[in-house]
Amino acid sequence: MLGIVSVAVASCKSGRDATTSVDVERVDLPTADVGELEIRGSGIDRFATCPPPGDLGQSWIPPVPSWTASRVADAGAAPPVDQDFVARTKDRTLTEIAVDATHKELRSCFRQSLVRHPGEDGRVAIVIRIGPDGRVAQVESYAACELAPEAISCMYGVARRLHFPPTPAGETVTLPATYTSRDGARRTAATGNDAFTAAAYVTIETARPALHACEAAARKGGGAAEATATFSLTVNVAGRVTKVDPGAERGDPELIRCASHALETLRFPIPNADRATVRARLNFNPRQGTR
Repeated sequence: MLGIVSVAVASCKSGRDATTSVDVERVDLPTADVGELEIRGSGIDRFATCPPPGDLGQSWIPPVPSWTASRVADAGAAPPVDQDFVARTKDRTLTEIAVDATHKELRSCFRQSLVRHPGEDGRVAIVIRIGPDGRVAQVESYAACELAPEAISCMYGVARRLHFPPTPAGETVTLPATYTSRDGARRTAATGNDAFTAAAYVTIETARPALHACEAAARKGGGAAEATATFSLTVNVAGRVTKVDPGAERGDPELIRCASHALETLRFPIPNADRATVRARLNFNPRQGTR
């Protein structure tokens, strides 16, 4: 199912035992457990599991970076303008054109993925950068979770084949989509810490550009650019990261160190406590069959 709409559920306990005196050291601090984020050199990243619902209406897509037509690489001579197409679409927005043109094919990508991953469901926001000539200049994805990389790659292909009326300044179209398997949408019990955890997912994803820079540097240095670690981040009352502990790690140690520095710069929503913990697992270039 395609619709407009960023693993594990974290828990937060706070309060006192009615049968004993209050012991502040027994009060659990807010903790957000963010599911594994897979970082691939191809740019097709995904969370292994989706975040909890969070606050009603909470955005699940991180801020999409700005983009201008000047960033479009030279793709050769522009094709002649299809005046008939321009006339047919003059009263429609770019988003309406994109939704109508991709609805069936994006659903087909998901259904093909179900053959190998039965019961799969999840969501993704496909971002389409449109050049001045109406051709698709770049495709990106955000907040992808619980969808197989093959399905997301298929959606990239669908988006790249689109064409639009000329847009002199260049434009960006975002297609958020939620997919549900034949088993129906899974329902999870909400917890008191869902809002903080859901927001932590979005914050972790904003580190993707820096994490990709780490991956590219490792690859340029001749390494395999493969590593995994579960990072424990200590967040203070201002939302700043004061400590990063990669815990047990495997793979390229320089890549892990670079990722630690990238996570140090994040700014999380202010926790409802003097400090909080965010646990996030990163997996750089997971090998096929290990997901």
